[in-house]
Amino acid sequence: MHPSTPSPTDLVDALNNTFGKHPGKRASHAKGFCASGEFIPAEGAAALVDSPLFKAGPLTAIVRFSIGGGNPGVSDKSRSVRGLAVRLQGVTEKYDLVLISEPVFFAATPESFVSFLAARVADPVTKKPDPAKLAAHNAAFPDGMRQPALLASHAAPASYATTPYFSNNAFVFTNADGKQTTARLVVEPAAGTHYLSADQERDLPDNFLEEELAARLANGSASFTLYAQLPAENDTLTDSSQPWQGAGQVALGDLHVTGLAGAELCDGLEFVPIILPRGIAPSDDPILVSRAAAYAVSLERRKAV
Repeated sequence: MHPSTPSPTDLVDALNNTFGKHPGKRASHAKGFCASGEFIPAEGAAALVDSPLFKAGPLTAIVRFSIGGGNPGVSDKSRSVRGLAVRLQGVTEKYDLVLISEPVFFAATPESFVSFLAARVADPVTKKPDPAKLAAHNAAFPDGMRQPALLASHAAPASYATTPYFSNNAFVFTNADGKQTTARLVVEPAAGTHYLSADQERDLPDNFLEEELAARLANGSASFTLYAQLPAENDTLTDSSQPWQGAGQVALGDLHVTGLAGAELCDGLEFVPIILPRGIAPSDDPILVSRAAAYAVSLERRKAV
């Protein structure tokens, strides 16, 4: 690690300093709930990845839906990212998917990550971030401007079942012939993409997403298709803050969320994006490389309560 590179503890401290310390809660995506379901691998997945996990099925899926940031009391109407974390459990392997509802991350590097959050620490007097600090961060790290602009461009998702989810980070897939393909992950909702209307954004309570999904699941599963998004020629393989133009997709399988679950199903888990099955490896994205150790720090702090 370069001497100036923030440590895993620095990353978690940056989240705690911005959102406060909330005992027993995740440092990021603090507000959320658990669900369960199954994953059915696609027949064509073998063209991209050689893994026993994608030859079995259906697989048990442990799911957590969440809202970005470290405030467990945040409104479900907030214009922040929604999270989808999934653990797929095979006979000999497991696979963690850690995804958000925008195609870009808010930082390209750990340095930008810490600076982005530091710039958003509320001023003690105004209770809001200092505009000068935000401007200074944007000047030093323009990568931090893309995700907020996307979030500001539309209302919050109307349901966890009606937003797409993205890995932002790229992964290296290897098939049985040894062919390697670098791709990002995209999860498309079967119900389509729907954001809150102006009336809904005004009138809905601050806590509606869990009840909405429960009502939806009473009428059948909430389904999604997992794709590997192939890069276009100039798409970056290591900067998760930049969107991809993309060059097609390969279906990896279908996720069916069948019911809500108690907190005990997933609250003790840390979904880590480098828990990968055979045939999938991390890319050299510095944010991806830094995440696993930071998640471990966050988990230890939660367990210490």
